[in-house]
Amino acid sequence: MTTDTDIDAGWARFAAEAAYADSIVRSAIGDVEASIACLEEALEALPTYAPAIATLGSIDYQVDDEVTGWRRFMSLLDLPDDDGDLAEIVDKAGDFLISLGRYEDGLELYQRATARYPDIPALHQGMSCCAGHEGHHELAIAASERALELAPDDQELVNDLGWSLFEAGRLDEALVHLELAVAMDPEDALATENLRFCRETRRGSSREADAG
Repeated sequence: MTTDTDIDAGWARFAAEAAYADSIVRSAIGDVEASIACLEEALEALPTYAPAIATLGSIDYQVDDEVTGWRRFMSLLDLPDDDGDLAEIVDKAGDFLISLGRYEDGLELYQRATARYPDIPALHQGMSCCAGHEGHHELAIAASERALELAPDDQELVNDLGWSLFEAGRLDEALVHLELAVAMDPEDALATENLRFCRETRRGSSREADAG
């Protein structure tokens, strides 16, 4: 039986979704202030509405209020996952941090995200990227390995693991994975370039060893 509480919750979500949709339209026509107002209206209707939280967090970062943006992003992981799409929203927040070069923030976000969602390859992939940029190469490798374990046929993940191994100086292992990535998709320009660079670096290391 539907209760008054269920009806209230349904209307709150409807209002939040409507305000969020309006914010997208306002943003598209360049009315930033109105778009932000709509996002705030969405959260007034439903304080746990993840899309609005994530979008406001990204705006906070863009206006140099990183502390507020960071708090918003991290608060996503304390929300219930009623619709089953929270992990995707968190991953988009992580991608946004990566695009800004905020790898330290991204690493912490992804570490919490993978703890909550241990079986989603994209989250481990994001953690690997952030860890590698922060110089935590063994962590990056472990995250890449976990992502590939979850999606063994994903060529992009094979390339990512190869690059993580390369950055850690494990050139022989890197070469194996990068060669496989190129074999899986010869048209992948990034994998091809990574393989070329790995081969050149490995040859240079061999020459130095011989000279020594």
